Amino acid sequence: IARPHIQNWLDCIKSRELPNADVEIGHRSIAVCHLLNITRELGRKLHWDPETEQFVGDDEANKLLNRPRREGFELPTV
Repeated sequence: IARPHIQNWLDCIKSRELPNADVEIGHRSIAVCHLLNITRELGRKLHWDPETEQFVGDDEANKLLNRPRREGFELPTV
């Protein structure tokens, strides 16, 4: 059960402190899984730059870092 995790999140809403599992931790944790899936899909070794969050010199792999969004769920342009 995720009750302690949820309680920590609710407590942090009130206290304005960072939760035990901040968004950056979640992003970095799941990124490893996504990178592995892209590597498996392409069937070859890839070189990842964690600073730019891009594959080095590999347009084919970088195209797999994003996907088309359904209408109404698009990401904002920066």
